[in-house]
Amino acid sequence: MKHLIYVLFVLLLCSMGNAQDMTLLHINAKWNQSNNYDLKGIKNCKIKMALLEDLVPLMKAQIKSVPTIILLDKYGKPRGQWKAGLSFKVEATKEEIQNRINIIHLEKNNNKTIIKSKAETKDISRLDVNKSKVKLKQ
Repeated sequence: MKHLIYVLFVLLLCSMGNAQDMTLLHINAKWNQSNNYDLKGIKNCKIKMALLEDLVPLMKAQIKSVPTIILLDKYGKPRGQWKAGLSFKVEATKEEIQNRINIIHLEKNNNKTIIKSKAETKDISRLDVNKSKVKLKQ
């Protein structure tokens, strides 16, 4: 698995330049192109297509079924994966994939907000929490 992550990271590092924070990598085989998953309409990520036959042998060995869709963050770390079953088709819906992307964006934005809030808070001891309201003590 570490090799797969490394190879994906190197593959995407060359092509990301000014890409968005996440990439959806669709891997399929030439003989199975009739079962390509339609990723049109997926938002907030860059979409890349790759053929199994064009991948390096180390990465080919890691792919057990086609098509496979892998959601990678900007560091090349897998954040989601959807694989085909015996039908050689990915059974996940676009909504399921989009929801995963949205959740990761929310997590990222919440982390930025928390960090920003901590930096902006000057005197936490002045906060008073009463009956689910936050008030500043005078």
